[in-house]
Amino acid sequence: MPVFKSRFVGVRSTTLLLLAIAICSLLATEAAESQSHPSRINNTRDLAKYVGTYPCSNGLLKQPVLLSALRKILDGDYRAYREHMEFSGCGAIEKRGDFLLMDVSQLHVGGYTSLIFVRLSDGAVFLFWLKATVADKDYSFYGQRPIPSAISEIVESQLNTAWGHVAQFHVHGEKVDIQLAAR
Repeated sequence: MPVFKSRFVGVRSTTLLLLAIAICSLLATEAAESQSHPSRINNTRDLAKYVGTYPCSNGLLKQPVLLSALRKILDGDYRAYREHMEFSGCGAIEKRGDFLLMDVSQLHVGGYTSLIFVRLSDGAVFLFWLKATVADKDYSFYGQRPIPSAISEIVESQLNTAWGHVAQFHVHGEKVDIQLAAR
């Protein structure tokens, strides 16, 4: 009888352990799904919950609150920007100082880069958009004026990282000096 009881206890412990693992796995999966498929956000600052996730994949770029903020700052360029978004990929959302950064850019086309910024303190949205190739030098900043210097610094760093083999970028306020590399 003692051998049977000890085996029963072992089976029972193993069953409880497997049940605990299954519950933890289910909770982790639900948490991951809430990150990868977010529910409707109510404020642009809510995007901070999704740092490290990819807004092109998880639906964040389709959230009404973000689209509304982009429509407001882009005004007449909103439709063209939405078209740009359709052909773009995304990097993971990053926190850079007091801002969230979303890189929404077309890959392997020599430009067509955009950087969406959300100021965490008030949810204000800013955008830098390189609308064509680097050589065309067609870009704009959108959002409240003056554009924060931190955004100019991040834009310069991002452009030099992504396109440094094509050109050197120096950003001063809203002016971007683009010096094409010699061929």
